[in-house]
Amino acid sequence: MRDASNFQPRLQVKIIRLGDRYIDLHSPQERARASPPAFRSFLSLIRDWEVSDADARVLMGRLTAEAFAALRAAPDTPVLDAAQLKRIASLLSIHRELSLLYGASVASEWVRLPNSHPMFCRVKPLNYMVIGGVQAMSNVLRLLAKRRMGSAATATDDGAPLSSPEPPAPPD
Repeated sequence: MRDASNFQPRLQVKIIRLGDRYIDLHSPQERARASPPAFRSFLSLIRDWEVSDADARVLMGRLTAEAFAALRAAPDTPVLDAAQLKRIASLLSIHRELSLLYGASVASEWVRLPNSHPMFCRVKPLNYMVIGGVQAMSNVLRLLAKRRMGSAATATDDGAPLSSPEPPAPPD
């Protein structure tokens, strides 16, 4: 039996890929260092994808208009929380996968184009991610990564969604 006085909880380290480096989300110093370039990249991405401010606020974690305006007014100063950095990392990874799969021009348009994959429940990929949040972003990223790796015949593409924010619509 372990002595309770010597018990030290194990810290969980949450590492994410953000651009070309990895950061520990639990480290305030790393979050402070990574936040400004991550937020600038996010602003560039939403411009490229032509995302409305309302949708951008939801993609960032349902920010208020005032909070988003404050971040946008000073993009070099924010310290984002771990959830916001994870969301930005997911969106940037989606864009990277799209660029590798289809090239830069299609990577900018793909999220706004109709998509017949059953995972999207008859909505455009951007709307799917706005509705479904982080889980939907993860699903899109996995789908694109599997397509890029050439395993399109996996369960992801057999008509079954990885995880859907809402039940699929009944067939016509």
